[in-house]
Amino acid sequence: MTHTLVLTAAGYSSRMEITGKKEYLPLSDNGERTISVLSSSLHAFLDTRLFSLVMITVPPGDESHARRVIDADTRIAPLLDEASCRLLFTEGGSTRQESVRHGLESLFLHSTIGRGSPATVLIHDAARPWVSKELINAVLSATLEHGAAVPALPAIDTQKEIDDTGCIIRHLDRSRIVSVQTPQGFLFQELLEAHRLAAQDSILCTDDAEIWGLYVGNVFTCPGERINKKITFREDII
Repeated sequence: MTHTLVLTAAGYSSRMEITGKKEYLPLSDNGERTISVLSSSLHAFLDTRLFSLVMITVPPGDESHARRVIDADTRIAPLLDEASCRLLFTEGGSTRQESVRHGLESLFLHSTIGRGSPATVLIHDAARPWVSKELINAVLSATLEHGAAVPALPAIDTQKEIDDTGCIIRHLDRSRIVSVQTPQGFLFQELLEAHRLAAQDSILCTDDAEIWGLYVGNVFTCPGERINKKITFREDII
């Protein structure tokens, strides 16, 4: 059974207020090996030895930079060899949704030459470098059982819905509210078709779980991890 990964790193990190991309920032550097946000995310998945093909989405013209960042982490190349995993890059789009669709189409192109489509695909934000091997395995197992699975955390703060003026219009039941993380797992062919339909219908969704829900069916949730936070603002990494 073939498992694949789309690692999204095509955004422009505008909320970080930095020069460059947050995915390329170092998490640690001992002089011989630089572990970046991007390489840390990639390492977690390669360390499972379960993925045969990884597609990283990057901004147009940025593949060489991304490769240098990954190559600086000397843990990556041996894991790629050990798992017989191919690492490929594709240009992202103007939105995250478009970038993921580009990644899925590229996976389809590179994986179907004499092999057939992958069984599953996990979609992960490269800006979540602290994802654990245990969470990856849990999402993958739930995906195989349910067809689609995402990690979720119970809401901590009280949740309210507001109108355009900022006034509260609805008090939400916190017990039924969750925060959804990545990696999100899906049956590959069904997610690809759902993305194609969403593009055809000009539907813009916040994540892949929403696309699946619109065009395929239910999405199962499994427990997420507090440490699996997404780097969004400068203080998230400093």
